[in-house]
Amino acid sequence: MWYTFFMDHSADLVLRNLDVLVTPRGRLTNQDLWISRGSITAILPQGSSPPTPPPAGSRPPRSLDCRGKGAIPGFKNGHTHAAMTLLRGYGDDMPLQTWLQERIWPAEAHMTPEDIYWGTRLAALEMIKSGTTFANDMYFHPAQAARAFHDAGLRAGLGLALFDFDDPRRQEQVRERLLQNLETIWPGRKEPPPAESELVFPVIAPHSVYTCSNELLQWCARQATEHQLLYHIHMNETRREVEDCLSLRGARPLIHLQNLGVLEAMEHRVVAAHMVWLDSSELESATRWGVTAVHNPASNMKLASGCFPWQDYARRGTPLMLATDGTASNNNLDMFDEMKLAALLQKHHFQDATRLPAGEILAIATGARSNVFEPWGVGGALTEGAPADIALIDLDHPRMVPLHNLESNLVYSASGSVVDTVICNGRVLMEDRQVPGEAEVLREARRCSQSLGDRILRQVS
Repeated sequence: MWYTFFMDHSADLVLRNLDVLVTPRGRLTNQDLWISRGSITAILPQGSSPPTPPPAGSRPPRSLDCRGKGAIPGFKNGHTHAAMTLLRGYGDDMPLQTWLQERIWPAEAHMTPEDIYWGTRLAALEMIKSGTTFANDMYFHPAQAARAFHDAGLRAGLGLALFDFDDPRRQEQVRERLLQNLETIWPGRKEPPPAESELVFPVIAPHSVYTCSNELLQWCARQATEHQLLYHIHMNETRREVEDCLSLRGARPLIHLQNLGVLEAMEHRVVAAHMVWLDSSELESATRWGVTAVHNPASNMKLASGCFPWQDYARRGTPLMLATDGTASNNNLDMFDEMKLAALLQKHHFQDATRLPAGEILAIATGARSNVFEPWGVGGALTEGAPADIALIDLDHPRMVPLHNLESNLVYSASGSVVDTVICNGRVLMEDRQVPGEAEVLREARRCSQSLGDRILRQVS
Protein backbone atom coordinates (compact mmCIF):
# COMPACT_ATOMS: atom_id res chain seq x y z
CA MET A 1 0.00 0.00 0.00
CA TRP A 2 1.38 3.39 -0.88
CA TYR A 3 0.45 7.04 -0.81
CA THR A 4 0.82 10.52 -2.32
CA PHE A 5 3.65 12.73 -1.08
CA PHE A 6 3.48 16.22 0.36
CA MET A 7 6.35 18.41 1.53
CA ASP A 8 6.36 20.69 4.59
CA HIS A 9 7.04 24.24 3.43
CA SER A 10 5.81 26.06 6.52
CA ALA A 11 9.15 27.91 6.79
CA ASP A 12 10.44 30.10 3.96
CA LEU A 13 14.09 30.20 2.90
CA VAL A 14 16.38 33.02 1.80
CA LEU A 15 19.70 32.52 0.03
CA ARG A 16 21.57 35.72 0.87
CA ASN A 17 24.69 37.26 -0.66
CA LEU A 18 24.99 34.94 -3.65
CA ASP A 19 28.15 35.84 -5.55
CA VAL A 20 26.75 34.52 -8.85
CA LEU A 21 23.29 33.41 -9.97
CA VAL A 22 22.81 31.70 -13.35
CA THR A 23 19.53 32.75 -14.96
CA PRO A 24 18.12 32.63 -18.51
CA ARG A 25 19.00 36.34 -18.78
CA GLY A 26 22.62 35.63 -17.95
CA ARG A 27 24.72 35.75 -14.80
CA LEU A 28 23.60 38.02 -11.96
CA THR A 29 25.93 39.00 -9.13
CA ASN A 30 25.39 39.90 -5.46
CA GLN A 31 21.80 38.67 -5.28
CA ASP A 32 19.39 37.36 -2.66
CA LEU A 33 17.02 34.57 -3.68
CA TRP A 34 13.72 34.13 -1.79
CA ILE A 35 11.90 30.79 -1.61
CA SER A 36 8.39 30.07 -0.36
CA ARG A 37 6.32 26.87 -0.57
CA GLY A 38 8.82 25.19 -2.85
CA SER A 39 9.06 27.99 -5.43
CA ILE A 40 11.34 30.94 -6.10
CA THR A 41 9.34 34.02 -5.14
CA ALA A 42 11.89 36.77 -5.73
CA ILE A 43 15.42 37.46 -6.95
CA LEU A 44 16.56 40.81 -5.54
CA PRO A 45 19.79 42.76 -5.07
CA GLN A 46 21.76 41.82 -1.99
CA GLY A 47 20.27 43.17 1.25
CA SER A 48 16.78 43.86 -0.14
CA SER A 49 13.69 43.60 2.04
CA PRO A 50 11.38 40.59 1.61
CA PRO A 51 9.14 40.79 -1.49
CA THR A 52 6.02 40.67 0.70
CA PRO A 53 5.84 41.21 4.49
CA PRO A 54 5.43 37.91 6.37
CA PRO A 55 2.00 37.33 7.92
CA ALA A 56 1.69 38.22 11.57
CA GLY A 57 2.74 35.34 13.80
CA SER A 58 4.47 33.39 11.02
CA ARG A 59 7.92 31.90 11.43
CA PRO A 60 10.73 34.07 10.07
CA PRO A 61 12.42 32.66 6.96
CA ARG A 62 15.53 30.60 7.39
CA SER A 63 18.53 32.46 6.02
CA LEU A 64 21.61 30.88 4.41
CA ASP A 65 24.71 33.04 3.97
CA CYS A 66 25.88 32.23 0.44
CA ARG A 67 29.03 34.34 0.22
CA GLY A 68 31.50 32.53 -2.01
CA LYS A 69 28.70 30.51 -3.62
CA GLY A 70 27.15 30.40 -7.05
CA ALA A 71 23.61 29.17 -7.73
CA ILE A 72 22.68 27.03 -10.73
CA PRO A 73 19.55 24.98 -11.46
CA GLY A 74 19.78 21.44 -10.12
CA PHE A 75 20.75 18.88 -12.75
CA LYS A 76 18.01 16.83 -14.46
CA ASN A 77 19.13 13.23 -15.07
CA GLY A 78 17.00 12.28 -18.08
CA HIS A 79 17.53 8.51 -18.04
CA THR A 80 18.80 6.20 -15.34
CA HIS A 81 18.29 2.88 -13.57
CA ALA A 82 18.85 4.06 -10.01
CA ALA A 83 19.01 0.79 -8.06
CA MET A 84 21.75 -0.45 -10.41
CA THR A 85 24.09 1.14 -7.87
CA LEU A 86 24.14 -2.34 -6.29
CA LEU A 87 25.65 -3.65 -9.57
CA ARG A 88 28.34 -0.99 -9.86
CA GLY A 89 31.42 -2.66 -11.37
CA TYR A 90 29.66 -6.00 -11.73
CA GLY A 91 29.92 -6.42 -15.52
CA ASP A 92 32.50 -4.13 -17.09
CA ASP A 93 34.40 -4.19 -20.41
CA MET A 94 31.74 -6.13 -22.34
CA PRO A 95 29.61 -5.41 -25.44
CA LEU A 96 26.05 -4.28 -24.72
CA GLN A 97 24.11 -7.43 -25.64
CA THR A 98 26.62 -9.75 -23.91
CA TRP A 99 26.63 -7.46 -20.88
CA LEU A 100 22.82 -7.52 -20.70
CA GLN A 101 22.25 -11.21 -21.35
CA GLU A 102 25.15 -12.72 -19.40
CA ARG A 103 25.60 -10.34 -16.48
CA ILE A 104 22.88 -7.77 -15.88
CA TRP A 105 19.58 -9.55 -16.58
CA PRO A 106 20.59 -12.70 -14.63
CA ALA A 107 21.68 -10.56 -11.66
CA GLU A 108 18.53 -8.43 -11.74
CA ALA A 109 16.41 -11.58 -11.50
CA HIS A 110 17.69 -11.94 -7.91
CA MET A 111 16.96 -8.37 -6.77
CA THR A 112 14.36 -7.98 -4.02
CA PRO A 113 12.15 -4.98 -3.19
CA GLU A 114 14.52 -4.20 -0.31
CA ASP A 115 17.45 -4.17 -2.74
CA ILE A 116 15.58 -1.71 -4.93
CA TYR A 117 14.84 0.58 -1.98
CA TRP A 118 18.40 0.78 -0.67
CA GLY A 119 19.97 0.76 -4.13
CA THR A 120 17.77 3.72 -5.03
CA ARG A 121 18.58 5.47 -1.74
CA LEU A 122 22.27 5.07 -2.58
CA ALA A 123 21.63 6.51 -6.06
CA ALA A 124 19.68 9.43 -4.57
CA LEU A 125 22.51 10.13 -2.14
CA GLU A 126 25.05 10.17 -4.96
CA MET A 127 22.81 12.45 -7.02
CA ILE A 128 22.31 14.89 -4.15
CA LYS A 129 26.04 15.05 -3.47
CA SER A 130 26.68 15.98 -7.12
CA GLY A 131 23.85 18.50 -7.58
CA THR A 132 21.05 16.50 -9.22
CA THR A 133 17.46 17.30 -8.17
CA PHE A 134 15.47 15.16 -10.65
CA ALA A 135 15.89 11.67 -12.13
CA ASN A 136 13.85 9.90 -14.80
CA ASP A 137 14.14 6.28 -13.66
CA MET A 138 13.32 3.00 -15.39
CA TYR A 139 13.67 -0.15 -13.30
CA PHE A 140 11.79 -2.68 -11.15
CA HIS A 141 9.61 -2.46 -8.00
CA PRO A 142 8.80 1.23 -8.65
CA ALA A 143 6.83 1.52 -5.41
CA GLN A 144 10.07 0.89 -3.49
CA ALA A 145 11.97 3.28 -5.73
CA ALA A 146 9.27 5.89 -5.18
CA ARG A 147 9.54 5.51 -1.41
CA ALA A 148 13.33 5.85 -1.66
CA PHE A 149 13.24 9.03 -3.75
CA HIS A 150 10.58 10.49 -1.48
CA ASP A 151 12.58 9.69 1.64
CA ALA A 152 15.63 11.32 0.03
CA GLY A 153 13.60 14.41 -0.96
CA LEU A 154 14.29 14.24 -4.70
CA ARG A 155 11.97 14.59 -7.66
CA ALA A 156 11.65 11.49 -9.83
CA GLY A 157 9.70 10.08 -12.73
CA LEU A 158 9.36 6.33 -12.18
CA GLY A 159 8.77 3.73 -14.85
CA LEU A 160 8.45 -0.02 -14.43
CA ALA A 161 10.73 -1.51 -17.11
CA LEU A 162 8.46 -3.56 -19.39
CA PHE A 163 9.55 -6.55 -21.50
CA ASP A 164 7.58 -9.31 -23.18
CA PHE A 165 10.01 -10.60 -25.88
CA ASP A 166 7.03 -11.24 -28.23
CA ASP A 167 5.56 -13.76 -25.77
CA PRO A 168 1.75 -13.25 -25.47
CA ARG A 169 1.57 -14.91 -22.05
CA ARG A 170 4.38 -12.74 -20.73
CA GLN A 171 2.73 -9.67 -22.25
CA GLU A 172 -0.43 -10.34 -20.27
CA GLN A 173 1.58 -10.61 -17.06
CA VAL A 174 3.45 -7.39 -17.84
CA ARG A 175 0.21 -5.49 -18.47
CA GLU A 176 -1.27 -6.64 -15.19
CA ARG A 177 1.91 -5.73 -13.29
CA LEU A 178 1.99 -2.23 -14.78
CA LEU A 179 -1.62 -1.49 -13.88
CA GLN A 180 -1.01 -2.72 -10.33
CA ASN A 181 2.02 -0.46 -10.01
CA LEU A 182 0.18 2.56 -11.37
CA GLU A 183 -2.55 2.12 -8.80
CA THR A 184 0.01 1.57 -6.04
CA ILE A 185 2.05 4.67 -6.84
CA TRP A 186 -0.72 6.95 -8.00
CA PRO A 187 -4.07 5.71 -6.69
CA GLY A 188 -7.16 6.97 -8.46
CA ARG A 189 -5.39 9.66 -10.50
CA LYS A 190 -6.11 10.36 -14.17
CA GLU A 191 -4.29 13.66 -14.62
CA PRO A 192 -0.89 15.21 -13.82
CA PRO A 193 -0.45 16.06 -10.13
CA PRO A 194 -0.21 19.63 -8.84
CA ALA A 195 3.44 20.56 -9.28
CA GLU A 196 3.77 22.20 -5.88
CA SER A 197 2.86 19.12 -3.85
CA GLU A 198 4.07 15.88 -5.40
CA LEU A 199 7.68 15.04 -6.14
CA VAL A 200 7.35 11.48 -7.45
CA PHE A 201 5.18 10.48 -10.39
CA PRO A 202 4.77 7.48 -12.72
CA VAL A 203 6.01 7.15 -16.30
CA ILE A 204 5.15 4.42 -18.81
CA ALA A 205 8.44 2.68 -19.65
CA PRO A 206 8.55 -0.04 -22.33
CA HIS A 207 12.19 -1.07 -22.42
CA SER A 208 12.90 -1.01 -26.18
CA VAL A 209 11.72 -2.13 -29.60
CA TYR A 210 13.93 -5.25 -29.34
CA THR A 211 12.46 -6.44 -26.02
CA CYS A 212 8.82 -5.42 -26.56
CA SER A 213 6.26 -6.73 -29.04
CA ASN A 214 4.41 -4.34 -31.32
CA GLU A 215 1.27 -4.96 -29.28
CA LEU A 216 2.99 -4.05 -26.01
CA LEU A 217 4.51 -0.88 -27.47
CA GLN A 218 1.07 0.24 -28.69
CA TRP A 219 -0.69 -0.77 -25.45
CA CYS A 220 1.84 1.30 -23.48
CA ALA A 221 1.01 4.32 -25.65
CA ARG A 222 -2.69 3.85 -24.93
CA GLN A 223 -2.00 3.66 -21.19
CA ALA A 224 0.17 6.76 -21.31
CA THR A 225 -2.55 8.61 -23.22
CA GLU A 226 -5.31 7.52 -20.84
CA HIS A 227 -3.36 8.54 -17.75
CA GLN A 228 -1.68 11.58 -19.38
CA LEU A 229 1.78 10.20 -18.64
CA LEU A 230 5.10 10.21 -20.48
CA TYR A 231 6.53 7.36 -22.58
CA HIS A 232 10.14 6.49 -21.69
CA ILE A 233 12.05 4.05 -23.92
CA HIS A 234 15.55 3.07 -25.08
CA MET A 235 15.87 3.99 -28.77
CA ASN A 236 18.51 3.59 -31.51
CA GLU A 237 21.25 2.83 -29.00
CA THR A 238 23.48 0.57 -31.11
CA ARG A 239 24.14 -0.28 -34.73
CA ARG A 240 23.03 -3.86 -34.03
CA GLU A 241 19.67 -2.65 -32.69
CA VAL A 242 19.07 -0.81 -35.98
CA GLU A 243 20.12 -3.77 -38.12
CA ASP A 244 17.99 -6.22 -36.16
CA CYS A 245 14.97 -3.93 -36.33
CA LEU A 246 15.34 -3.56 -40.09
CA SER A 247 15.58 -7.34 -40.42
CA LEU A 248 12.70 -8.24 -38.08
CA ARG A 249 10.37 -5.23 -38.38
CA GLY A 250 11.21 -3.87 -41.83
CA ALA A 251 12.04 -0.37 -40.54
CA ARG A 252 14.58 1.47 -38.43
CA PRO A 253 13.65 1.69 -34.71
CA LEU A 254 12.23 5.22 -34.53
CA ILE A 255 10.38 4.80 -37.83
CA HIS A 256 9.03 1.49 -36.53
CA LEU A 257 7.66 3.32 -33.48
CA GLN A 258 6.16 5.91 -35.81
CA ASN A 259 4.60 3.22 -38.03
CA LEU A 260 2.92 1.75 -34.95
CA GLY A 261 1.27 5.11 -34.27
CA VAL A 262 3.13 5.63 -31.00
CA LEU A 263 4.86 8.90 -31.88
CA GLU A 264 1.66 10.53 -33.09
CA ALA A 265 -0.30 9.33 -30.06
CA MET A 266 2.45 10.51 -27.72
CA GLU A 267 3.36 13.77 -29.47
CA HIS A 268 5.79 15.80 -27.30
CA ARG A 269 5.60 13.14 -24.56
CA VAL A 270 8.22 10.57 -25.66
CA VAL A 271 11.53 10.51 -23.77
CA ALA A 272 13.95 8.45 -25.85
CA ALA A 273 17.24 7.39 -24.26
CA HIS A 274 20.45 7.19 -26.32
CA MET A 275 19.22 8.09 -29.85
CA VAL A 276 22.66 7.51 -31.37
CA TRP A 277 22.09 5.67 -34.67
CA LEU A 278 19.52 7.71 -36.62
CA ASP A 279 19.30 8.45 -40.33
CA SER A 280 17.88 11.69 -41.75
CA SER A 281 14.30 10.37 -41.83
CA GLU A 282 14.47 9.47 -38.14
CA LEU A 283 16.01 12.81 -37.22
CA GLU A 284 13.15 14.57 -38.97
CA SER A 285 10.63 12.30 -37.29
CA ALA A 286 12.08 12.96 -33.85
CA THR A 287 11.76 16.70 -34.40
CA ARG A 288 8.30 16.50 -35.96
CA TRP A 289 6.83 14.62 -33.01
CA GLY A 290 8.78 16.48 -30.33
CA VAL A 291 10.70 13.44 -29.08
CA THR A 292 13.09 14.37 -26.26
CA ALA A 293 16.44 12.78 -27.15
CA VAL A 294 18.49 11.90 -24.06
CA HIS A 295 22.27 11.73 -24.41
CA ASN A 296 24.19 9.24 -22.23
CA PRO A 297 27.85 9.89 -23.16
CA ALA A 298 29.65 7.82 -20.49
CA SER A 299 27.49 4.74 -21.08
CA ASN A 300 27.64 5.07 -24.87
CA MET A 301 31.42 5.40 -24.83
CA LYS A 302 31.97 2.58 -22.34
CA LEU A 303 29.76 0.15 -24.27
CA ALA A 304 31.15 1.39 -27.62
CA SER A 305 27.63 2.28 -28.74
CA GLY A 306 28.52 5.30 -30.86
CA CYS A 307 28.46 9.11 -30.86
CA PHE A 308 25.29 11.12 -30.24
CA PRO A 309 24.52 13.40 -33.26
CA TRP A 310 24.11 16.55 -31.15
CA GLN A 311 24.49 19.09 -33.94
CA ASP A 312 21.87 17.35 -36.10
CA TYR A 313 19.41 17.68 -33.23
CA ALA A 314 20.42 21.24 -32.36
CA ARG A 315 19.93 22.46 -35.94
CA ARG A 316 16.40 21.08 -35.96
CA GLY A 317 15.47 22.31 -32.47
CA THR A 318 14.85 18.78 -31.17
CA PRO A 319 14.28 18.71 -27.37
CA LEU A 320 17.39 17.45 -25.57
CA MET A 321 18.39 16.16 -22.15
CA LEU A 322 21.53 14.66 -20.60
CA ALA A 323 21.74 11.52 -18.47
CA THR A 324 24.05 9.09 -16.72
CA ASP A 325 22.25 5.81 -17.53
CA GLY A 326 22.68 3.23 -14.73
CA THR A 327 25.83 2.81 -12.68
CA ALA A 328 26.42 -0.66 -14.10
CA SER A 329 27.28 1.00 -17.41
CA ASN A 330 28.71 4.37 -16.35
CA ASN A 331 29.77 3.81 -13.39
CA ASN A 332 28.64 6.91 -11.47
CA LEU A 333 25.75 9.38 -11.34
CA ASP A 334 27.79 12.59 -11.50
CA MET A 335 26.29 14.91 -14.13
CA PHE A 336 29.49 16.98 -14.16
CA ASP A 337 31.22 13.96 -15.70
CA GLU A 338 28.45 13.68 -18.29
CA MET A 339 28.74 17.35 -19.28
CA LYS A 340 32.47 17.13 -19.84
CA LEU A 341 32.31 13.83 -21.70
CA ALA A 342 29.43 15.05 -23.89
CA ALA A 343 31.32 18.20 -24.90
CA LEU A 344 34.67 16.45 -25.47
CA LEU A 345 33.12 13.55 -27.40
CA GLN A 346 31.55 15.96 -29.91
CA LYS A 347 34.79 17.89 -30.35
CA HIS A 348 36.92 14.76 -30.69
CA HIS A 349 34.60 12.68 -32.89
CA PHE A 350 33.86 15.48 -35.35
CA GLN A 351 37.31 17.13 -35.07
CA ASP A 352 35.71 20.49 -34.35
CA ALA A 353 36.69 22.29 -31.13
CA THR A 354 33.68 24.64 -31.37
CA ARG A 355 31.03 21.91 -31.05
CA LEU A 356 28.76 21.72 -28.01
CA PRO A 357 30.16 24.69 -26.05
CA ALA A 358 30.09 24.79 -22.27
CA GLY A 359 27.07 27.06 -21.92
CA GLU A 360 24.96 24.84 -24.16
CA ILE A 361 25.73 21.53 -22.45
CA LEU A 362 25.10 23.19 -19.06
CA ALA A 363 21.66 24.29 -20.34
CA ILE A 364 20.91 20.76 -21.56
CA ALA A 365 22.06 19.20 -18.28
CA THR A 366 19.94 21.51 -16.13
CA GLY A 367 16.78 20.88 -18.16
CA ALA A 368 16.56 24.10 -20.19
CA ARG A 369 16.39 22.37 -23.59
CA SER A 370 13.28 20.22 -22.98
CA ASN A 371 10.03 21.07 -21.22
CA VAL A 372 8.73 17.49 -21.30
CA PHE A 373 8.67 17.19 -17.49
CA GLU A 374 7.28 20.67 -16.74
CA PRO A 375 3.72 19.42 -16.00
CA TRP A 376 5.23 17.61 -13.00
CA GLY A 377 7.04 20.64 -11.63
CA VAL A 378 10.46 19.93 -13.14
CA GLY A 379 11.88 23.30 -14.21
CA GLY A 380 15.12 24.18 -15.96
CA ALA A 381 15.80 27.76 -14.89
CA LEU A 382 16.21 29.95 -11.82
CA THR A 383 13.48 32.55 -12.32
CA GLU A 384 10.70 33.94 -10.18
CA GLY A 385 7.86 31.41 -10.01
CA ALA A 386 10.09 28.47 -10.93
CA PRO A 387 10.57 25.41 -8.69
CA ALA A 388 13.24 25.96 -6.05
CA ASP A 389 15.54 23.17 -7.28
CA ILE A 390 19.01 24.62 -6.79
CA ALA A 391 22.64 23.54 -6.53
CA LEU A 392 24.97 25.91 -4.72
CA ILE A 393 28.52 25.78 -6.02
CA ASP A 394 31.54 26.43 -3.79
CA LEU A 395 33.44 29.07 -5.76
CA ASP A 396 36.42 28.68 -3.41
CA HIS A 397 36.86 25.02 -4.34
CA PRO A 398 40.28 24.57 -6.02
CA ARG A 399 38.59 23.38 -9.22
CA MET A 400 36.63 26.66 -9.46
CA VAL A 401 39.61 29.04 -9.05
CA PRO A 402 40.23 31.32 -10.90
CA LEU A 403 36.75 32.16 -12.22
CA HIS A 404 37.39 33.51 -15.71
CA ASN A 405 34.28 31.76 -17.00
CA LEU A 406 31.75 30.07 -14.69
CA GLU A 407 30.23 27.81 -17.36
CA SER A 408 33.65 26.64 -18.56
CA ASN A 409 34.75 25.83 -15.02
CA LEU A 410 31.56 23.87 -14.35
CA VAL A 411 31.85 21.80 -17.53
CA TYR A 412 35.59 21.31 -18.03
CA SER A 413 37.08 21.63 -14.53
CA ALA A 414 34.50 20.75 -11.90
CA SER A 415 33.20 17.49 -10.46
CA GLY A 416 30.38 16.78 -8.05
CA SER A 417 32.73 17.74 -5.21
CA VAL A 418 32.21 21.45 -5.97
CA VAL A 419 28.55 21.24 -4.90
CA ASP A 420 28.19 22.64 -1.38
CA THR A 421 24.40 22.73 -0.87
CA VAL A 422 21.40 21.23 -2.67
CA ILE A 423 17.80 22.43 -2.43
CA CYS A 424 14.87 20.55 -3.97
CA ASN A 425 11.32 21.88 -3.89
CA GLY A 426 12.48 24.45 -1.37
CA ARG A 427 13.88 21.89 1.07
CA VAL A 428 17.60 21.80 1.94
CA LEU A 429 18.80 18.25 1.25
CA MET A 430 22.53 18.88 1.66
CA GLU A 431 24.33 21.73 3.42
CA ASP A 432 28.11 22.10 3.68
CA ARG A 433 28.24 18.73 1.84
CA GLN A 434 26.46 17.00 4.73
CA VAL A 435 23.42 14.84 3.92
CA PRO A 436 21.37 13.60 6.90
CA GLY A 437 21.27 9.80 7.08
CA GLU A 438 24.23 9.26 4.77
CA ALA A 439 25.95 6.67 6.99
CA GLU A 440 22.80 4.55 7.21
CA VAL A 441 22.33 4.58 3.44
CA LEU A 442 25.91 3.44 2.83
CA ARG A 443 25.66 0.71 5.45
CA GLU A 444 22.38 -0.71 4.17
CA ALA A 445 23.43 -0.51 0.52
CA ARG A 446 26.59 -2.48 1.30
CA ARG A 447 24.53 -5.08 3.15
CA CYS A 448 22.07 -5.46 0.26
CA SER A 449 24.86 -5.68 -2.30
CA GLN A 450 26.58 -8.43 -0.34
CA SER A 451 23.34 -10.36 0.08
CA LEU A 452 22.58 -10.01 -3.64
CA GLY A 453 26.06 -11.29 -4.51
CA ASP A 454 25.56 -14.30 -2.23
CA ARG A 455 22.24 -15.14 -3.91
CA ILE A 456 23.80 -14.93 -7.37
CA LEU A 457 26.70 -17.19 -6.33
CA ARG A 458 24.32 -19.79 -4.87
CA GLN A 459 22.41 -19.85 -8.16
CA VAL A 460 25.59 -20.30 -10.19
CA SER A 461 26.92 -23.05 -7.95
